[in-house]
Amino acid sequence: MEKKIKLLLVADTYHPKIDGTLVFMEEFMKKAKNDFEISQLVPNFNKYQDTKRKRFMKVSRFIKLSNYSSIRISIGNLLRIRRSIKDNDLVFIQGPAMASYLAMFMSWFYKKKSVVYLHVITWELFEKFLPRPLNKIFYWTFRYITVMLFNMCDLVIVPYHDLQEELVKAGVRTDVNVARLGVDIDKFTPNIDKIEAKKKLKINTKKKVIGYVGRVSKEKNVHTLVEAFQKLPNQQNMLLLIVGGGSEDVIDELKEIKNCRVTGFVHNVADHLQAMDIFVMPSLTETTSLATLEAMSTGLPVIATKVGFIKNYLTKDYNGEFFPRENPEILMLKIKKLLQDDMLSKRLSYHARKTVAYSFSWERSINKIKRILVKVFYDEN
Repeated sequence: MEKKIKLLLVADTYHPKIDGTLVFMEEFMKKAKNDFEISQLVPNFNKYQDTKRKRFMKVSRFIKLSNYSSIRISIGNLLRIRRSIKDNDLVFIQGPAMASYLAMFMSWFYKKKSVVYLHVITWELFEKFLPRPLNKIFYWTFRYITVMLFNMCDLVIVPYHDLQEELVKAGVRTDVNVARLGVDIDKFTPNIDKIEAKKKLKINTKKKVIGYVGRVSKEKNVHTLVEAFQKLPNQQNMLLLIVGGGSEDVIDELKEIKNCRVTGFVHNVADHLQAMDIFVMPSLTETTSLATLEAMSTGLPVIATKVGFIKNYLTKDYNGEFFPRENPEILMLKIKKLLQDDMLSKRLSYHARKTVAYSFSWERSINKIKRILVKVFYDEN
C-alpha cells in the first residue's frame, strides 16, 4: 500500500470564527482525508488543546486585522510552526496573515514543498486599515512582501483567471494555477416555505428580510448597506439581518439601529439565508465570495459590488444586480426595485440557483486541488 503524503494545512482563521477560508478547509479535509494524512496548524481563539493532528498557535490580545487576532510572534509559536513543517511532507497554506507568511518562509527555509491558496487579495485587504496616505504605503509594502513570499512557494492556486493575470503583473514568478471554490448545493437550497423559515428564526413573517453574511469589518463595507436600508420607505415592514461577527463596538452600534438584527458567528448559515428575501454583498474587496455563491445557491436575488470573481459569475438582470461601491443611494434603489418587482426577483432567483448548481461544485473543485497537490509533491521530489 502506497504511503499517504503528510499534508500540513496552515491558516490564520479557525473556530469559533466562520468564514470562507474555514468553509473551504473543512470541505477539503472531508473530501481529501482518504488521499492525504492531514494535520492542521491554526490560531487558538478558544483555548483548545493541541492534538496529534492539530497544533494551535497562541494569539495576540493587541494586534487585530479585519477583526481577527494575529498570532503572537513568540518563541513558542515559531517552534510550533517549525515543528509542524518539519513533521510533514507538503505544506498547504490558506493565508493571508502572519501564520501563513511565516509558514511560507519556513517551508522555503527547510526545503519543504509549499502551495498557497489565495482566498483574499492580501494587499487590498490590509490597505483598508490605515488612514490616507499611510494606506498607500501599507498597500505597496504588503504587496511587495506577499509577492516575495509567493515566489518562495512551489505553487499559488487562485479561484479565477483574472486573479492569475493580476499576480503575474504584480511580479509573481511562481507558477499560478486556477481552481475555483465550490458550494454545497444540497445544504444551500431554496426554501419554498419562506414563512416557516422566518418563524424558525423568530422573525416576523410579514417583514421583508434584507440580509448579509460575512465579517463585520471595514473591507466588507456593511455601513453602506445600513445606510441604504435606513433610506428605504416602510421601515416597519422590513428587517436588516446581518449574519456574522466582528468588532464589538461596531456590532453594538448596529444593534442600536431600529429593525436591524446582528447574529454574530453562526453555524446554521443556511437557515438564515433561507429566511432572507434579498441578499446584499457590499464588500470593497473579494476573491470568490463564498457567501454570495451560497446566497445564490439558496435561490436569493443578489445585489453586489463588482469586485473579484463576483463580476464574472454575476450577470446584471440575469442572476443578480450590481451597485457602485460605497453608494447607498443606488443600493437603496436596487433593493426597492426588487421588493416591488416580484417577477424580476423570481427571475434573478431562478438563474442564481441555476448558475451555482451548474458551475460550482465542491467535488469538482477539490478533486482538481488534490491532483495539483500530488503533482507538486512528486515533481522533482
